[in-house]
Parts: sequence; structure tokens; C-alpha cells
Amino acid sequence: MTAEMSEVGPTPPARTSHERPIGMITTNSSPRFRLTLTALAAAVGLLCTAPAALASGPASAASAAQVAASPASLATVTVSATDVVGGTPVTGTVTLTAVAPAGGLVVTLTSDNPQAAAVAASITVAAGSKSATFAVSTNVVPNPQSALIIGNAGQVTTYAIVTVRPASQFTTGGVSIIPGGTGRGTVTSQPAGINCVIGPNTTGTCSASFPAGTVVKLTARAGAGSKFDGWRGLPGCGDPSRITVARGTTISCQPSFSLK
Repeated sequence: MTAEMSEVGPTPPARTSHERPIGMITTNSSPRFRLTLTALAAAVGLLCTAPAALASGPASAASAAQVAASPASLATVTVSATDVVGGTPVTGTVTLTAVAPAGGLVVTLTSDNPQAAAVAASITVAAGSKSATFAVSTNVVPNPQSALIIGNAGQVTTYAIVTVRPASQFTTGGVSIIPGGTGRGTVTSQPAGINCVIGPNTTGTCSASFPAGTVVKLTARAGAGSKFDGWRGLPGCGDPSRITVARGTTISCQPSFSLK
């Protein structure tokens, strides 16, 4: 737009007036606004008047729209615990990108596995707030199961994950031996638990449970007429002398024995 600039501060020795094209956006569609030039030795106030044609109408409405705050939408869905025993209550939280408008903002909620974890159909974030909490009900399950807790608002969908475990698997994990090769041998563990005799007919205890976090050492000894060829690198068993037991998980290890 074209604006006329005239000085409204103390009159300098040489009073000048300039008309230059400039671009401005105002928040209230007012044709009058004030500029301060700080690059001069002393600040000089300038009063600018926009042409009447730009004081109202589509241009001013567009200007106001450019500076209007973005509407609130969903930013995150989180849960207070991501790994629980079935039946343990969990608290979920929805957080918005901005405060909720008058009347609040409704976030729809779903679970992709309600047999493991269930939620209400929605939660309302109160006007002026950016977050709200909701209950996640977990159920007793026969085996570990995960559920996505999904939220949707403002054309945004996001989720958190809850894993629900049987009580018997929540504090323990396992180590299991998979026989390998054509020879004979024995695998034992420290702490005690595994004593697996490998051969044409494998016998003994080839799997055992340990408290989660226990470091288990496996030792392989070849039988008569056989030799130990090493371990096959399976997930979690990269170093059979130091296996950290993971909660609710069985780590498999495979030794290989061959005939001499």
C-alpha cells in the first residue's frame, strides 16, 4: 500500500515529508498506526495513514486472518505407565498445541485392543486448558499384549502404547536352549536352572525362568567323541556368558556340537 508519513515528534531543523510504498498488516483494520525509527540518532515518531480504500473490506479481513491465532489441535497422547500387570490402572493424558477454545475441545479416544486396555469414547479439554487426563483400564491377559491408545482432534491423530502382561511374567523372564549340531554335549547355567543334555535324544532341563534383570552365564561342554563348535548368535544371546534376563521374554541360545 502507499502511506503518507509525517513527523509527530519534536520538529527537527529541516522538516521533511515523504511518501513511499510500504507493506503493513494491522490487527484491528485501523487505517492509522505508529512507526518508530530507531536507526536514527534519536527516535522519531511517524504517523502513517493508509488510504481509505484499504481501511476496510477484504484486504483488512485478510490481514486480520493472517495474525489470528491457530486453532488448537491434538499434540500428544501419553500414558503414566507403558508396561503393567493386567488389572493395573493407568492414567492417560492428552495435550493440545494451544489452549482449548470456549466450550472446550473434544478429543476422541479408542483402543485397538480393548481386551488388553480400554478407554472412554472421548475426553474434553476444558476451555483455557492445554491438557486433560483420562483413565485407561487394563485387563488380566493370558499372555503379553499391547494396545494402542489413540486420540484424534483437530484433524490430528496420535497414540501411546500400553503393554499388559500376566502377573507371572511381569517379574520374570526365561532362557531356553535349542539343540544344534550332530554331536553330544551339555549346557548348564549359573545361577542354576538349566542342565540340558544334547544328543540324538536331548534330555534334562533345557529352559528355565529367572528374575528379570538376572545375568545368566551359560557353559557348554562337549560329550565323549564330540567337540563344541560355538554358539549361534541369536537375539539376546550374543554373549552366552552374560545374558540379561528380560521381563516377560524368553531368550533362546543355540550351541553347536559335532562329532570328532
